[in-house]
Amino acid sequence: MTICAMFSWLAGGLRSPLRPVSLLLIIGLSAVGLGACSSSPKPKPQSTGVHWVSGTNGNYPADVNAWGAFTGRETGVAVVFTSRKDWHSLVSADWPTVAFTRAKFPGELSIAQPLFPEDGDEATCASGAYDSYWRTFGATLTKFGRADAYVRLGWEFNGAFNYWHVRSAETWKACFRRTVTAIRSTAPAVRIDWNMNAHSDKLPGSGQDVWDAYPGDQYVDVVSIDSYDFYPSSSDEASWNQQCHQRSGLCTVIRFAHDHGKKFAVPEWGVAWSNSGGKDNPFYIGKMHETFVANAANLAYEAYYNNSEPANVRSSLYKPDLNPKSSKRYLELFGTH
Repeated sequence: MTICAMFSWLAGGLRSPLRPVSLLLIIGLSAVGLGACSSSPKPKPQSTGVHWVSGTNGNYPADVNAWGAFTGRETGVAVVFTSRKDWHSLVSADWPTVAFTRAKFPGELSIAQPLFPEDGDEATCASGAYDSYWRTFGATLTKFGRADAYVRLGWEFNGAFNYWHVRSAETWKACFRRTVTAIRSTAPAVRIDWNMNAHSDKLPGSGQDVWDAYPGDQYVDVVSIDSYDFYPSSSDEASWNQQCHQRSGLCTVIRFAHDHGKKFAVPEWGVAWSNSGGKDNPFYIGKMHETFVANAANLAYEAYYNNSEPANVRSSLYKPDLNPKSSKRYLELFGTH
């Protein structure tokens, strides 16, 4: 019996006196974050606003803080990306940490970081040949006061569009473990964020299940997912439930994180015009907020990806507002009141 089914069975007992053990089970299951059990009818959360760490992407604090002007609240996390052309750019360059010191941006920092530059590979990484570079990266984080940054190592590893995608799950995991160990040796407070791309259940290099790339609890601090409104889009409750409970769906990630004693995160999410996206879709905005509210106790952070590039998702809600209906709904739910 699944946890969700067990909850429904026990809850049925409310029509008759409950034994103490049943009451304890119901209380415990309620704490799990059953907002992810969205296949069962339930009242929608009525609360609005944000009661967790919420932010957006941006190259400089001024870009990220502009999101605060839009939402009417401080931006809690900045999602940034390193350059991938060579080792110096990945691990030694001042960018992005020098721009996001605590003095310049007091919020949290989430850094998307491939496991090697464009001329690297997972087998060489797994051999330990790159360990010294990653010790340098930990030292760089420490130097600029960001030793506790979230680091999305090999983010969206299940997307064939990324050169660091998994070829062999076992080799990739060995690479990931060595990298984590090396970074922690010089930045022990770092928070390693194991991040998948939503709606891609199979690893592109081998066809293995996406969860075959999980490196083990001791190497992961946060389990996260980038969950845009495409492949497929969410136009109603049925389509939302279908995509959310995929092997690489948001609800699945929430459940896995909880079961493994981890926080979950959504470092990138947004409406989407590409890849069969739902375009200007306020329903999706509402479902994301509902999910965050229901699971706020286990949410490390989430960040709306505000993008207006013609060849990208075109998710922008602010400067420019490409999705006015979604922008309005976002402010109703995530803004100040």
